[in-house]
Amino acid sequence: MAQASPSEVQVKSIHQVSLVVRDLGRAMEDYWNKLGIGPWDVHYMQPPKAWGLTYYGKKADFTMKVAFTMLGAVELELIEPTSGNNIYSDFLSERGEGIHHLLFLANDVDRVTDLMGKNGFALTQSGHFNDGHWAYYKTSESLKAIWEVARPPEKASPDYRYPEEEFEASPSEVQVKSIHQVSLVVRDLGRAMEDYWNKLGIGPWDVHYMQPPKAWGLTYYGKKADFTMKVAFTMLGAVELELIEPTSGNNIYSDFLSERGEGIHHLLFLANDVDRVTDLMGKNGFALTQSGHFNDGHWAYYKTSESLKAIWEVARPPEKASPDYRYPQLHE
Repeated sequence: MAQASPSEVQVKSIHQVSLVVRDLGRAMEDYWNKLGIGPWDVHYMQPPKAWGLTYYGKKADFTMKVAFTMLGAVELELIEPTSGNNIYSDFLSERGEGIHHLLFLANDVDRVTDLMGKNGFALTQSGHFNDGHWAYYKTSESLKAIWEVARPPEKASPDYRYPEEEFEASPSEVQVKSIHQVSLVVRDLGRAMEDYWNKLGIGPWDVHYMQPPKAWGLTYYGKKADFTMKVAFTMLGAVELELIEPTSGNNIYSDFLSERGEGIHHLLFLANDVDRVTDLMGKNGFALTQSGHFNDGHWAYYKTSESLKAIWEVARPPEKASPDYRYPQLHE
């Protein structure tokens, strides 16, 4: 039988992926025009819509603009902080624009906060959104990502929608309809898997050594490459969570570690024809940065961070991909 996680917190799905940006309007526009992502529901997070705010245990009065859209089963959120001390402005100062956090749902946020505290994750910021409740924790050191828990509001009418015309179509030939994968770059894959399993109940993990013959046809900025890495996959609801530890060669994962440190690296959408998507992404101004094959699958990354504030990958997954091992191992 499978080993059970010791954690009382059991995360079963990723409900939301959130990005922090400096210009919400421009970010929505770029996502709509270049990846067909939207329309966006925009909220001014200030009283009375936002209330009971805290920042590192003290009452706070920060404000922000946020925008939401659904990509399949996952909500994509954009946040522009507008005033006060908050973890979004901290992130902009420390790391710049980018993917800020992952969110899971719970009915009792206070109960989760107690359990997260037992797991060593202090509360950093919390508040209410109408009749909803949300909280963030200091998880980055151990889990290499900021995690949030929320009980969403039952009703949350947006202040406006972008684009305003109800039936306006995106001009992009690339139409991203779902987030298939969220990926983190880490320095110690084994430790990261262990922490996720023991502290959030996330796993088990299928681990692959990405090297020939499993990984082949690799490129790095347009040139043939021979990098290697260890990767681990697990499903959280409809979303695949991936951990990547680069092990040799020049690659965008090692670049990320050097420039930003460990953290959420990219988002992935699926396509049958990766080469066709690469042509269309090029037309939208997104150059190919890295590509390769995983057994009979195909994947590619693009230079999207400047415009879209996140690295995006497209992939046609392999039909068969037996892991080199699983963590935790099965036992009798």
